[in-house]
Amino acid sequence: MRFLPEEMEIRDPEKLIRALAYILSQQFILDYSKLSDDPQGHLDDGLPTYRDLLGVINLAEGEVPILLQRVPDDEGGRTWKISNRTVKRIPEMWQELGFHDYATYLFNVLPDFTLFGMFNWQVLGVVMSIIAAWVGSSVITWTCNKLAQLIPNNFPAGIRHFFRRPLRFFLFIVIAEYLIDHLGLSLKLRVLLHSSGLDFLAWLVLLMGIITLIRDYNVQRLRSQGQENYAALLRPLSTMLKVVLVIIVGLIWADTAGYNMSTVLAGLGVGSVAVALAAQKTLENLIGAITLYSARPVSPGDFCRFGKIVGTVEEIGLRSTSIRTLERTLVHVPNAVFSSMDIENFSARDRIRFFRNARVLIDSADQARVILAEIRRVLYSHPMVYPDTVSVRLDDIGEAAAQLRLDAGIRTTDFQEYLGVAEDLNLRFIDIILSTNATLAGPGQLRILRDAGETDREQSQQVKDMLALWREQDATPFPNFTREEIAQMGNSLEYGAKT
Repeated sequence: MRFLPEEMEIRDPEKLIRALAYILSQQFILDYSKLSDDPQGHLDDGLPTYRDLLGVINLAEGEVPILLQRVPDDEGGRTWKISNRTVKRIPEMWQELGFHDYATYLFNVLPDFTLFGMFNWQVLGVVMSIIAAWVGSSVITWTCNKLAQLIPNNFPAGIRHFFRRPLRFFLFIVIAEYLIDHLGLSLKLRVLLHSSGLDFLAWLVLLMGIITLIRDYNVQRLRSQGQENYAALLRPLSTMLKVVLVIIVGLIWADTAGYNMSTVLAGLGVGSVAVALAAQKTLENLIGAITLYSARPVSPGDFCRFGKIVGTVEEIGLRSTSIRTLERTLVHVPNAVFSSMDIENFSARDRIRFFRNARVLIDSADQARVILAEIRRVLYSHPMVYPDTVSVRLDDIGEAAAQLRLDAGIRTTDFQEYLGVAEDLNLRFIDIILSTNATLAGPGQLRILRDAGETDREQSQQVKDMLALWREQDATPFPNFTREEIAQMGNSLEYGAKT
């Protein structure tokens, strides 16, 4: 405070040093490595031997040097103090870099304290900035949501969620950081604020919200079109995209914060190998899920067989496929295994095959002809049978019995309905076989001893008379009925009536 102009001598030294401390915090971080270890200071810096340079403050009109000066102390020695050459320019520096008048008022009114290097009014300003940022982001997103909902759309819930969550958080961070940055924080605090990664976090949340919005919109669109498989595929794809986005944003933040990216990337390379080895099965199952979603061999709700397991597919997840068996147990099969197996999808069939090998004990060829003809007639006439799939043949003879091969396609994909149709056909076939005095036989050799009674002789005569009538009318149904006869018989039987 020696040798200063008169207007400077009346100033409070404590206020001057506070002002200088604040000014230095705005532009200057002391580099201790440049300080001299010699009590005499730097003697070869071009300055007087009693002065040393700490640094400079940049003003609009030029640089102001911050000088130390070695002066006598009260004990007969010498000590280093802020040079009067610097002290007399503190008002000039304060005029450009100091508090605003309102901040000065708050500084004098509020209790005198500091927190993390911030003055009392700056602490209050940080709190008010956070509140203002939250209120401002809420008002902006609410207004944007109302305007967006005025446009006709089929996705109001997703749009509302995007504005209320990701966009609101993004605007809150951006506004708060902008307001706090104008509170005149120290250079160290500003560096910490900008390197904290809050702005990168805000962008990350916003981009992930956009990905979620696009995903949910397309999921709803695909479901409305009945493409459930593609809709389910979007979720794991969006998750992988988010993971990649997090890694990219993290690397950009690390580079901006000053980390050695070579070391980071090398660590990621080694870590990636370890993660890949540990997550090998998980990745296989994820790829299997993508294969199942894209190839669509089965869908949830399909009844299928794979290996020895038969059941209904309940869910195709990212890791495994859940199948409800006929015993009502739930089997979880890893997608990597499920996608590589031979899968028989019963729900994908357009009809159900009716196939039987019937062994019949017959007395004559004419008897077999009548049985074959009547069975064909029933199949062609049945409303639940595709006529072009009917095949009834005497397939083999052996072990004292004739083997009839019955084959037809049933007009249903519901297995329970098919069982009803098969039961009806089986009962009709039994009636035909017994009406011709023939007998159903099981596998193996069978010898039957019986006396031909009056009824048997009458039935045998009826069979001969029927064949004779067919021959007279030239209507013998061998090897098959004519197309006209098949067309006349179509849907002529009553199905569903109690018999």
